[in-house]
This record gives sequence, structure tokens and C-alpha cells, in this order.
Amino acid sequence: MADTVDARCDVFPAGDDKATSSGLCTFSQRQGFVTIRLKGGQTVELKPNENTPNAFFDERGEPAKREMLDANRGQVYRLETQSIFVFWDTAPYKKAAGSSIPANGSPTGSPPEIVKLLLGIHQVKFDGGCRVNFNKAGKYFSKTSACDAAKVGIAEDAIQRYFREQGSMSH
Repeated sequence: MADTVDARCDVFPAGDDKATSSGLCTFSQRQGFVTIRLKGGQTVELKPNENTPNAFFDERGEPAKREMLDANRGQVYRLETQSIFVFWDTAPYKKAAGSSIPANGSPTGSPPEIVKLLLGIHQVKFDGGCRVNFNKAGKYFSKTSACDAAKVGIAEDAIQRYFREQGSMSH
């Protein structure tokens, strides 16, 4: 029996940092075989490379590799022509909505929200799936693929303001 879950998939051309698509997808894994069904009907089938952990072959026999995202947020599949980021959290997409990321990464909509996570980590959350993480000293350390440089800059400003207001900036 295959385990199939709803996920959010962001697809990037190989070596590019701009996603060509982002949306709901399904991810299934059965005896090491991986199937990713993207919105628009594209299906990616990967066969495990028995000799190497986290290594696969695509439908054409080209090598592919899997990387785990930090904090168990999902997985990245790096194929010859594209990288597919599979996030377990389907936000910002709801099951019925066929929405997509705004073409421009400009800060529209509501202002970012700052959320305290475990171990003093703070996360700046934007509409559209962008999340920027900062350590307890307010230093940037990671972001989701939905974030562009402008959003990271906005998040850094927001976190600095937040720490000043809290009076807890520790250097």
C-alpha cells in the first residue's frame, strides 16, 4: 500500500532560484519508489538507486537525489532539468483553491506576522508561503523557497524592530 499525502510543490528549473510553478500536489512513496503529481497533470516517477541512500533514477534513467529540508518541513528532489521542493504544509493553498504565487514578489497584502518558535527561533510569516527564520540573536538563518530577496529584507527589518520593541536584542 502506498502512502499518499497532499503537499505543496514548488518547481524550479535546474540551477535557477525562481519557481516556475507552485501549488498543491500529491506525494506518494511505496517501497522506495516516489511519485509526485504536480498541478497541471505532470507526474514525476522516481525509482530508488539500491546502492545509494537518497538517490533515485527518473523515468529516463537519469540520476536524481533527495535532500531533507530542516525541521522536517519536506523534501527536495533534484532532477537533471528541475528541482522539486515538496512541503508537507500545504499553506498558502487550500484543498479546493487553485491559487498561485503572485508573479511579482512585491510585499502586498497584510504585513508579515512574527511567530516565536522553539529554542528562541523567530519566524516572519508572509502571505503566500514565504517564511523567514531568525535565531535568538535576530540573525537570519533560513527561508522557504517562496521568499525573494525583497521579502528577506522586509523580514530582517521587521525582526530588528520587533527585538528593539521587546528590548531583548542580545549581542
